Amino acid sequence: MSTSATPLAVVVDHVARVTDSWVPGAWLRPVLFVLLVLVTLGVVVAAVPVGPLFRWRLRRRMLAMLDPALSAEERERARATLREAIPVRGRPAVVDERLPRGHDPVALRVPVVVAPGPDGCPGFRIAAPWHNRPVPEHQPGSRQVVSVLLRGGRALLVVVLGRVGEVDAGVVLAGAPDRPHVQRATARDGTTFPGDVVEVPTPIGPVWRHTYGVGRSFVTDTHLDRDGWAFVIGVVRSNEDTSLKGLGDAVLATWQWLPADDDGEVPPAAVPTDAAVPTDAAVPTDAAVRDVGLVLADERGPLARFRVPSAPAAVDVPCPDGSTTWAYLRLSPTAHLVVSSTPWDGVVGTALGDLEQPGRTAWGPSVTPAGPVSERRTGAGDVLVRTFRVDGVLRTQARLDRADRSWTWSLTRTPDERDTLAALDDVLRTWQWAPFTEPDPAPTAVAAPPPG
Repeated sequence: MSTSATPLAVVVDHVARVTDSWVPGAWLRPVLFVLLVLVTLGVVVAAVPVGPLFRWRLRRRMLAMLDPALSAEERERARATLREAIPVRGRPAVVDERLPRGHDPVALRVPVVVAPGPDGCPGFRIAAPWHNRPVPEHQPGSRQVVSVLLRGGRALLVVVLGRVGEVDAGVVLAGAPDRPHVQRATARDGTTFPGDVVEVPTPIGPVWRHTYGVGRSFVTDTHLDRDGWAFVIGVVRSNEDTSLKGLGDAVLATWQWLPADDDGEVPPAAVPTDAAVPTDAAVPTDAAVRDVGLVLADERGPLARFRVPSAPAAVDVPCPDGSTTWAYLRLSPTAHLVVSSTPWDGVVGTALGDLEQPGRTAWGPSVTPAGPVSERRTGAGDVLVRTFRVDGVLRTQARLDRADRSWTWSLTRTPDERDTLAALDDVLRTWQWAPFTEPDPAPTAVAAPPPG
């Protein structure tokens, strides 16, 4: 469940050609595919009944797919991760947890409960065709919480992608309406998209669905959000298989959210027949229209204020690397503006160093400069700016080291969305650091991060 024909897709296609009993969970394709590639590899290694030679070949293949721009240190870390995830000798002894032969893969016969996470992630209860494969203890960030193996290259998967607005290696986790569009915009060669992105009404509100194919398998992803957390349901099948038609809708009809204080042990309640349908975040018709005032604040008080085109889709989002997304602004299904910061220890040149050597992840997406680093005078001060090509999109970043934070203003867009650059210019032009000595240029509604 992802954005493109990732290295994992190639590997799993190789697995499929070697054995016809590989675990379908290996086709897991998250929107931020890098976050789940190693989890999926663990599933592959645990469930594919092959020997040391196969695992050695699989590990070699993954090593060959590493981003060539990785530093020697990053490459060695990736090698160590692969050695741990794909041991050449031995493999965990697992019970065959696949749907028994002859069972209807769409009949919902087993209750599955995912308890709320200690990080505030909502839990849920569903009915599934078979038992959920055991998952590791709670992990921060993106995690696969449901893996129902249905034989024949088929699976039902549920993944918690993280918090909407979360930034990892420069990539923001978009809201549910936009994640399929972002995936299509950044797809690599070999990925096909039969059909369009569709909005589907369900008992728990609208969801956004699309299908993509890589190699001999197809995945239908259904995206939904709850309390600021991003979820995706994946139905995996082979190219010609129609046996799982309607499975996603059937599961959603049984879906019940569990509040944070629910341990999942209470008897299931009736499936709601009516649910309030949340409205999609508004897309501004003019990305340079200043109609919302946004104030950023932490426990010590206000930090800055500025004007934005529309109300942010998310504010004050903690990220896995210790940074904070102060504001995530949706400009279009494939364009967004993110204001974030990381703790700064005062080392001179942090912002410049990050622009000269952008962060990369072992298996992509690829990040290449589209121009030199330039300096621009703005309301926030003299910022450094550079644009990067990130697979099929462009990312323009403005950077500034100030006080105890290194700030980033990042605009991601497709090449034909040049008009959205005005939103980045507008934010930087109207930026004011606290304490405020000038009046707000055009007082309107103010959105501020929640306390704590």
